Amino acid sequence: MSSTSTPLGPDFVKDLIPWMLQQFGEATAKAFRMIWDIGIGYLAQHWIAVLIGLFVIFVVALVRAFVTGRWAMLGSVVYNYLYFGTLFIIGSVFGPEVFANDYFKIVLAILYIACFILTGRFLTRIGVRRF
Repeated sequence: MSSTSTPLGPDFVKDLIPWMLQQFGEATAKAFRMIWDIGIGYLAQHWIAVLIGLFVIFVVALVRAFVTGRWAMLGSVVYNYLYFGTLFIIGSVFGPEVFANDYFKIVLAILYIACFILTGRFLTRIGVRRF
């Protein structure tokens, strides 16, 4: 009786799936790093224009809310500033590779709820009764 062996080893198929999953995770982390580096490079070159733009958007939303009584834009702006500002801080402290971690989705869910509650409190504090 002759035994057949594969040129790639007897455990090739068994080792292939974990290897592929590991490579996908590493590629995702590298992609997050690349996108982060591009974004930080842009912010470093244009930080004054970005801050002025964000301030103008906030002022427009604030004026629109008080003049027309429509608070949706202001709520959206405040929520997005809180949410993405927190993500920026997390990415700056822990590195953008943290976004590729599967468990980070739990942090995103908690952050979503926290920013939603904080936005509601902000709107209530400035005088919105219904939003």
